[in-house]
Amino acid sequence: MFDITYLGRRYIRFIRRYPRTWTIIGFLVIFSIGIWVGREVQFGKIPDYFKSYTDPVRSDETKQVLPGIVHRQILDDGVLTNILSVAPDAVDIRPYRALSAGIGTESLPSIARRHKAPIAINGGFFEMGGTFRGESVGALKIDGEWMSEPEQGRGVVGFRTVEGKIETYMDRIDLQHEIVLPNETTLKIDGMNRGRLRNELVLYRPDFHSVTLTMADGVEVVVRNDKVVDIYDGKGSTRIPSDGYILSANGRKRGSLLANIALGDSVKIREKVIPERVGDNNLWAGFTHVIGGGPLLLRNGVISTTEAYKREGFDASFHSFWHPRTAVGKKADGTLLFVTITAAEPGVRRGVMLQKLAKLFVEWGATDAVNLDGGYSSMMIIRNQVVSFKRPQREGSRSGDKSKPAALEKQPEKNVKLPPSEKKLEKNAKPSLSKKQPEKSAKPVATEKQSEKSAKLDASEKQQPQKAAPERNTRTARGNRRVRPTPTFQGRSISDAILIFPRSSTESE
Repeated sequence: MFDITYLGRRYIRFIRRYPRTWTIIGFLVIFSIGIWVGREVQFGKIPDYFKSYTDPVRSDETKQVLPGIVHRQILDDGVLTNILSVAPDAVDIRPYRALSAGIGTESLPSIARRHKAPIAINGGFFEMGGTFRGESVGALKIDGEWMSEPEQGRGVVGFRTVEGKIETYMDRIDLQHEIVLPNETTLKIDGMNRGRLRNELVLYRPDFHSVTLTMADGVEVVVRNDKVVDIYDGKGSTRIPSDGYILSANGRKRGSLLANIALGDSVKIREKVIPERVGDNNLWAGFTHVIGGGPLLLRNGVISTTEAYKREGFDASFHSFWHPRTAVGKKADGTLLFVTITAAEPGVRRGVMLQKLAKLFVEWGATDAVNLDGGYSSMMIIRNQVVSFKRPQREGSRSGDKSKPAALEKQPEKNVKLPPSEKKLEKNAKPSLSKKQPEKSAKPVATEKQSEKSAKLDASEKQQPQKAAPERNTRTARGNRRVRPTPTFQGRSISDAILIFPRSSTESE
């Protein structure tokens, strides 16, 4: 049996005898612990969550913005919640890509203005850097055509119109996408409109880009009207035809594609949606629009667990931290709830944990809900106004405000500071600026030196008013930042958005 007292004494003697060695060991241990903890807790973001917590303002406003569309805004201690309740028979809903292409990003206000949409919210996740910046990460289907495959079985929301009414479904889905070759051989399509990885077959449609942006380490098959028209082996960045698509493969998939295809062959694409909910396969095949996000928050009134979040690929730093959120929910009668929870002040990260967001959807009467992209991408626009933050109104700071900027207003004369030499001249020049004085008796003849001094004072009196006027502040010189209006907050550029159009021909004022 060990003598604990003896071992403790030996431990203390070792520290005293080798203090430098112990200091180095202790530093390395603490440093290693810090790295491990830093992976779980993002300390750099902590100040953002506590910022503006002292804001005592609380409000809850509800108003109808369009027929069948009600907007509720809740401000609580610096956190701004926007809930848009939409009747399914009052609107048309459609996702749109940024820049109308498969890659690239665009601000949400720009997307809404370009398509003349009165209501818009941000969409799903996307690549934030590199050659494929803006490429959708997750399911995206627009007008019946897939533009991006589902990611890791994550939650999605689908829209379709049936008898003049929007039907919405939410679930976790997977997509079986394959190319059927002439000899009935099938090859799995690993992805679409994204970067090609090793041993992959990727489908590129004309909505992606003008070329495939691939390296010259594979084979690319050009298909037009379901016919193979060209085969380029060892060539990349092939031009995508406007009336067809390109099959691009490398590694093992390259050999399989070359061995089973030739010029003039007829090929076709076969797809099958596999939802998590049993029996809904044929249902999802008929959806016109699908947009992916994740995780699934609520299904049939049951809140998803954190284990379900992990299965979709989201760790604790995502679902158990106060991030800004964008989400979509549905009530039992089909009413849609579009929600953003952000900081009231632009540029500040404040939000809600996903478990809390799911409980809020239950309070609002939703039976199903799915999370979309969040963070600085979270934004909601109603009638060309960003409602997902509140900015203090300042004179001359709003875009379109034609009032005179404060920097150009003429300041009182007492605030104009002059050099000491000019202050003396200003004091002597006061009689010339006042009311005309009566003539006085002639003074004795002044000496030559005094006459020269008087002449200088007379000349300075004539120039004094021009020197005192702050003309330099009224010039519209290049680089004068005081005359430039504060730009409107646009949020982070995004890859896709959900736009809402009223079916009524006339909007309510």
